[in-house]
Amino acid sequence: MADDSEPIADLVLAYKILVNEAVLDSFGHISSRSVANPEHFLLPRAMPPSLVEADDVLEFSVATSQPLDPRGRRVNGERYLHGEIYKVRPDVNAIVHSHSQAVIPFSLTGVALRPVIVQAGFMPLRVPNFEIRDVRGNGRGMQITDKERGAALAKTLADSPLALLRGHGDVVVGSSVKQAAVFAAYTDINARMQAQALQIDRNIVVMDAPELFEPYEFDINRPWENFRQKLISDTARARIDRAQFGLDHTQKPA
Repeated sequence: MADDSEPIADLVLAYKILVNEAVLDSFGHISSRSVANPEHFLLPRAMPPSLVEADDVLEFSVATSQPLDPRGRRVNGERYLHGEIYKVRPDVNAIVHSHSQAVIPFSLTGVALRPVIVQAGFMPLRVPNFEIRDVRGNGRGMQITDKERGAALAKTLADSPLALLRGHGDVVVGSSVKQAAVFAAYTDINARMQAQALQIDRNIVVMDAPELFEPYEFDINRPWENFRQKLISDTARARIDRAQFGLDHTQKPA
C-alpha cells in the first residue's frame, strides 16, 4: 500500500533547497499531492520555510482545501492556491509558491517573463500573469485566501507549468516535488538572466518553440542533487549514487 513518507521527505528537502537557493522567503510554501490518496494534498502548517520538518506536514482535502486533522496547528492561509490547482490539474503532483525577488518585477511591468536560458526550456514562450484585482471584489489583500481566488489563479495557470502573480511572486507546478522545486529554481535564475540582459540591450534574443523541451527530456536528478549537496556533509556526499545521472536518450551512441 502506498504511503506518503517519500513525498514528505522530498517536501522537507525541497524547502531546505529553495531556502538555500534564495527562492523561498519567509512566506513561500510547497505542497505535494498525496500518493496514498490523490484527492488529498500535503502542506506544512503556517511557519517559516527554513524550519519545516516532517512532523509539520498536514494533510488537506483537494475538494475543500481544509485540513483532515490540523492537530491544533495554525494552517496555511493560502492553502486554496494549492487545492484549486490540484482540483483542475490531475497531472500536477507538486506546487511551489515563492516570492522570488527576481521574478516579481516581471509581474509589475509590460515586460513578459520569457525563457532565455537553456535550462528554462520547460517554460511557455510567454508566462501568464495573474491579476488579483479581477477577482478580489470587496475583499482586501493580495493573498489566495479563498476558493474563488484559488480557482481564478488555476484558470490563469491553465495548462502552463508556471504563472506569475502580480506583485506576489509565482507558482510553479510539476509532476513531482523534485521537478517543481528544480523548475522553481530555474525560473528564478532565468528571471535574473533576462533582467541582466535587458540592462545591456532592450532587444534580447529569447527562446523559440523548437528550443523548448518536454519535462521528460530534462534530467531532474542532476540539479536536485547539485542543490542538495550544498546542504549535506562530506560523509553523506560520498554515499551519493552517481549512476542515477543522465537521460537514456543522451547516453546512446551516435
